[in-house]
Amino acid sequence: MNGRRQKLELTWIGKNGESKLEPRILIEDLEKSYGDSKSKNMLIHGDNLLALKSLIQDFAGKIKCIYIDPPFNTGAAFEHYDDSIEHSIWLELMRYRLELLRNLLSDEGSIFVQLDDSEAAYCKVMMDEIFGRNNYLNQISVSTNKPFGYKSTSASLFTQANQLLFYAKNKSRFVLNEDKLFIEREYDQQYKWVFDNTNKSEDKWTWKNINEVVSEKLGFASYNEAKKKMSKQEIEAEAAIFALNNANRVFRTASVTGGAYLKRKDTIKISKENKSKIVRHPGDDMDYMFIGGERVIYYSERLIEIEGNLVPGELVTDMWMDISVEGLAAEGGVDFPKGKKPEKLIQRCIEISTQPGDYVLDSFLGSGTTSAVAHKMNRQWIGIELGEHANTHCRPRLQSVVDGIDQSGISKVTNWKGGGGFRFYNLAPSLLRKDKFDNWVIDEKYNANMLAAAMCKHEGFRFFPDSEVYWKQGRSTETDYIFVTTSFVTIEQLDKIHEEMKQSDSLLICAKAFAPGCKERHGNITIKKIPQMVLGKCEFGKNNYDLNIINAASMEAGEDTEEDE
Repeated sequence: MNGRRQKLELTWIGKNGESKLEPRILIEDLEKSYGDSKSKNMLIHGDNLLALKSLIQDFAGKIKCIYIDPPFNTGAAFEHYDDSIEHSIWLELMRYRLELLRNLLSDEGSIFVQLDDSEAAYCKVMMDEIFGRNNYLNQISVSTNKPFGYKSTSASLFTQANQLLFYAKNKSRFVLNEDKLFIEREYDQQYKWVFDNTNKSEDKWTWKNINEVVSEKLGFASYNEAKKKMSKQEIEAEAAIFALNNANRVFRTASVTGGAYLKRKDTIKISKENKSKIVRHPGDDMDYMFIGGERVIYYSERLIEIEGNLVPGELVTDMWMDISVEGLAAEGGVDFPKGKKPEKLIQRCIEISTQPGDYVLDSFLGSGTTSAVAHKMNRQWIGIELGEHANTHCRPRLQSVVDGIDQSGISKVTNWKGGGGFRFYNLAPSLLRKDKFDNWVIDEKYNANMLAAAMCKHEGFRFFPDSEVYWKQGRSTETDYIFVTTSFVTIEQLDKIHEEMKQSDSLLICAKAFAPGCKERHGNITIKKIPQMVLGKCEFGKNNYDLNIINAASMEAGEDTEEDE
């Protein structure tokens, strides 16, 4: 051993390469913002890696729930790459995003990453490293499609499930919403017995099959007579209603095992020998009743309160097979073949991990499902979408949610009638571009305010222009300011600013040019030249860190590409 600490980790080509993302600013498009102008909801159009970088300054540690559904990296997309190369590209681009997403999460927050089996196992190992293996919560299986018309054409089985990798930022601070950990189920026909004379002492109780009781209640002599006039489904429906209204009399029986059985072994034997009697264990510390050697379980024990109503329910586990994937085309009123996720799926993620008012983020927004669901659930949200889907799918979908027109998905469950709003942002272009002489210059699209805001981000200041003092354009503390100008700064101007400063103030001036002697003129004023001061700090001029490497592969090979369906 050489004394170095070893650790279990996933490695790939190019891992640990330095990320030099440019901290872009976000520019609101007032014509595309919608509804309440004071809304804090954000719909961002632009590369999601750059957008996440831009959010760090204002939202680090503030996001309660993140759901992402990144490209799955199916092997068929990379025929022109060596497998290790394409796999490494996907992992590296995901690593950058997951590191930023972790920084955005609050200490009480959690993240859901939905993948299929192409990369889920690798991504889990990577997330163990980024989030900490001790912060792993669950790997949830989600049903995503049905094998209708499927014919076996290979050695592998039909893939029906996706995986949701579920991690906390800090497991010791994360709390599941316990009142949301149950789901409504249909009537369980195992609860098929009814105590019919509970007004008497317990030793005189008798019981009947629920179908017989319901049939008599409907006016039939027996269940067999009822079946001649009613369908089996109709009788079952009546039984379900009866069981709900008589939950303290309807029951099933179940065997007792383990220590509970050993403790009551003799009593269970007596119960098996007296199947028509209720038997109790002498001095039992549990309220157990035995019939035929099995314990009585009342239907009332199966009922839970959901949306103010008592309904049959069961605990949510790591198998989410109850969420229908059929009929999704109509949800949200936008067409998104093979990419749309059920609103009910996102609802469950949000409701078990957040409270109203919390921030929910999705950086692969697609058709806008996560933001639509968060809005209907009275959460604040941030959605990021690179493609034109931001305009053609997300914006109109969210407008219809604000207007209350969208009554699909979870609208009826949440009683959504409309309200709120969102602000639409575009990711600003790169601050610098190369001129015809191959020199870096400030992009002419940047006006004075945009430039000041951008330099604030680069230097760790918050853009907050003072209404009276022109050189106070931003601050990092109460006394540390920044001033950005494209004008030539003279010694006289510098002295004038210094006279206005308090003794405890400090100032960073970012200027295109300044007079000799300015640099060391005042101890509490630092002056730097732009763009030179930011060159080398980040990667300028790059607008796309897209995970959709399919197009990249085809173009590198010199082939024509077709638009995705």
